Amino acid sequence: MNSQPATLWNKNFILLWLGSAQTRMGTALYIVALSYLVLELTGSPKYTAYAIAVTAIPYLFSPLAGALVDRVDTKKYLVMGDLLRGLGMVSLSLLGWSHLLSISAILWISFFLGLIGVIYMPAFGSLLPRLVPSSEVGRANALNNMNAEIATLLGFTIGGILVNGLGTLTSILINGITFFIMAICMGSIRFPHRPRNRQKSTSIWEDIRQGLIYLFSSKMLLMVPIIFGLSMIAYSPLEALMPIKMKSLHAGSKEFGIYFACITLGSLVISSYISKFGKSLDPRRYTSIGLFIMGISIVATTMAPHLSMVYISAMSFGMGSSLVGISNMSYVQTKVNDEYRGRVFGAFGLIERLGMPLSLALIGFLIDHVSMSEIFYGLAMVLFITLILWRIVSHPTRHDPADELPNRL
Repeated sequence: MNSQPATLWNKNFILLWLGSAQTRMGTALYIVALSYLVLELTGSPKYTAYAIAVTAIPYLFSPLAGALVDRVDTKKYLVMGDLLRGLGMVSLSLLGWSHLLSISAILWISFFLGLIGVIYMPAFGSLLPRLVPSSEVGRANALNNMNAEIATLLGFTIGGILVNGLGTLTSILINGITFFIMAICMGSIRFPHRPRNRQKSTSIWEDIRQGLIYLFSSKMLLMVPIIFGLSMIAYSPLEALMPIKMKSLHAGSKEFGIYFACITLGSLVISSYISKFGKSLDPRRYTSIGLFIMGISIVATTMAPHLSMVYISAMSFGMGSSLVGISNMSYVQTKVNDEYRGRVFGAFGLIERLGMPLSLALIGFLIDHVSMSEIFYGLAMVLFITLILWRIVSHPTRHDPADELPNRL
């Protein structure tokens, strides 16, 4: 398969789209079941945090996974990965039913599942633009963003229902079986052929080095992971800071949940719009608008005297965040040479996994020294400064920064 697909909704994209949804839903369902399984086994919630943390540790190897994606035919790795993830979850259930399950076994299996999963972000990000027409990449990313939001929500909901009705081990077993089904679907995708320009003698560490050189070859490209990371940094502290804001408005956990539901709703609204009208998406324009909306929304949240304004600000933040995310993803997929795309998405995976805990650690330190409002205003200022830098770097009247990207190094 060498030619560009003629339509967005072709068989290969549909299978990838469904696969992405299954991965998100399965991850959310697994988190719910794992949380209660560990609590049942140990009686302590701290081990649940440990289990989820060890799942994230392998993402430190995202650049290595990205280099692997650029280096090999990823189809067999993705199919084998789904089979192994399914096997890991089935093994967890069987060990539990055999009364052989220990917290150390859970931690090792969780690490194993995380290690397998690290390849999926660079692989999916690299593959998608080869499965749809180039003019439809923005819409395809919007559809993926939609299914990520909906699948995660369904995963947590269905996970709660299954755990309550069938128990933790049966829920994990069912989730494992879905990965076996996904392996069959992934095996049915016709992966487009990529010409290999790289010399076979090049080591994978040299590939990573060349990927970093490529990333720094364009100011606009370099800004993309920076913006991506800052978006994560702006979102993550909300989980820690919004309870304080809710308390100041005499609200509680219910309103806290509604706030994040409004963020999801805003993201879905934008994703729906772009999936329908976002053909030939302009990343410069939408990223600028998204960063501005995110900054204004944080300021509005800080100043909001009533819950209604907080909810509106949350929905606006979700809209801005979705604009930035879809635009960044589409820019990389349409402008970055196919030979380097996996490594760029590998860097994204590392930023995504590191950005959240680092920002929460920073907020944990700052909250004892400055007020909540000052932290919010600081986050907004960072977004506005990033917006100014983005406008300077991506200014179309000078030249197209995408022209700086070489086909090869």
